[in-house]
Amino acid sequence: MITGLHHVALAVRDMDETAAFYSTTFGLPGLEVTETLPDQGVRAGFISLGNARIELLQPLRPDSTVGRFLERHGEGLHHLCLETDDVTAELARIGGQGVTLIDQAPRHGLDGLIGFLHPKSTGSVLIELVQVNGEGGAIAVIQDGRVLRVLIAKPGLDGHDRGAKVVARALRDAGMEVIYTGIRQTPDMIAEAALQEDVDAVGLSILSGAHMELCPRVIQLLREKGMGDLPVFIGGIIPEEDIAPLKVAGIQAVFGPGTSTSTIVDFVRGLPVVQQ
Repeated sequence: MITGLHHVALAVRDMDETAAFYSTTFGLPGLEVTETLPDQGVRAGFISLGNARIELLQPLRPDSTVGRFLERHGEGLHHLCLETDDVTAELARIGGQGVTLIDQAPRHGLDGLIGFLHPKSTGSVLIELVQVNGEGGAIAVIQDGRVLRVLIAKPGLDGHDRGAKVVARALRDAGMEVIYTGIRQTPDMIAEAALQEDVDAVGLSILSGAHMELCPRVIQLLREKGMGDLPVFIGGIIPEEDIAPLKVAGIQAVFGPGTSTSTIVDFVRGLPVVQQ
């Protein structure tokens, strides 16, 4: 069954300019995350809007699908995406009603398994169906069968949490349970939350430049609480020369600006505590 609106996708010539318009005019958050898909010739960016998103599609080349769309129709609505709990069953049900399907069977997309309906059967609107984390059992679980629990925290005085929230949402969409502790957390608060929440991994988001002091301190406190084996990864503006010392201190991975959410999800799924 259809469970809600996942996103509205707009074809645009300049993603950053369009995002700035929505931010200035409607007070929406700025462009939160982008994905570059060279094989599809498109750059995709997302703006959060309540429980849904606005997806901006900018072509990388004129002969791409989005490039040809812009040439024919100009900027505007590209497609609607509806979320379903079973995309395979929904495609079969809708196809059985005589609706022409572009995808007879689901395929992998940015957010899970997807399938498209042909515009000629839907009032000239391209409609996408998505089953978030629709790989059929790929929800991350640890050895005793529990859902993987990840703590996302922002140490220090940095008050910008947009990126942290995007990562938290991506991990939730991948089937994990995410505890987001909010901004301006001390290392002691983060370590205590990791202990109390019984998490399986910790992600630190930091943009303030204090990563060399705060992140090793979190590691130290986790060890003092008997959680020295807990995987910790960080994201933010981290100079190249600081990455090696951070890993020596115990940080397992460092993700810089522009890292796709799928890369982070794949990293967490690949941790030793996870079984697929």
